[in-house]
Amino acid sequence: MDHSIKTNKLIVPVYINEKIVFDMLATIEDGFSMVSQVNYTEHKESNSIQKAEAGLSTSATILSKLLKINVSGELNHSGNKGEKESVSTEKIHTNVSLLSKFRNYLTKENIIKTSFDISKMDVGDFIEIEGELQKNPLINYMDLFVDIFRMVEIFSEKPSVGGKTQAKAQKEQENKILQQIKSFAGELKHSGTIDFILSANDGTAVLSVQEQYLANDNISEIIGGRFKVLGKVISVCKDDTEEINLLRKTSLAILSEEALTEMFVGFKNEDMKQFNLPELTTKIKGPAIIIIPVAIYA
Repeated sequence: MDHSIKTNKLIVPVYINEKIVFDMLATIEDGFSMVSQVNYTEHKESNSIQKAEAGLSTSATILSKLLKINVSGELNHSGNKGEKESVSTEKIHTNVSLLSKFRNYLTKENIIKTSFDISKMDVGDFIEIEGELQKNPLINYMDLFVDIFRMVEIFSEKPSVGGKTQAKAQKEQENKILQQIKSFAGELKHSGTIDFILSANDGTAVLSVQEQYLANDNISEIIGGRFKVLGKVISVCKDDTEEINLLRKTSLAILSEEALTEMFVGFKNEDMKQFNLPELTTKIKGPAIIIIPVAIYA
């Protein structure tokens, strides 16, 4: 047995777009069933015993009665008798086994590209790349900003008696800002998809992930881990003259660069420099690609 092939089949997915897997297999096989019937023949052995009584003459019968001796005999013969029996069983596929089957087909037919060379990628390519995944920088920034507000509230001192009115007004203002930030982060997720970023030396891949297919709906299982991504390329930026807009799926995409700069100016003031926040960016420079992921797995 080829153990390397067996190992490749034993994938642990944190994300599977089941609809794509089912549709692709149905297209390849002209329809398929998740349940298959297996027929085989089983050989069964059974014991057979042949028994025969020895025939006795009349004189022998009389003699046995007189002497009370049993002179009758039995002839025994045992042996095996073979027969064939037809047996039917069912094999049931899971979404992971079907994913493995689909991936093996792409590999066998040399359809899948495994090199992260964006200059050689085209829209429509199936690719498998590996790297560390991070959240959309915009969503990550907003989530960290919310965390800062929560931590400041935990460690802030209680206001003095004379300063309670001022503290209350400040608190209301902070809550208003916090709600705006949460609304903005929600706008980035309203389509039911979240962008993940996979960076490499030769470029960046933006994964448009559907939340409903995440294992246990747990994004934290993906962040910071090193995974393989199987997906289909839907956009290619060959060089740094092109870029991917991280706001492309939101209503904010219609805003001009100047309007966006003015909107985010409050996040770049002196007060925010004391926190270790990442760079606030709304675009990914090329070389870069956008992928619809079929699966993310270890």
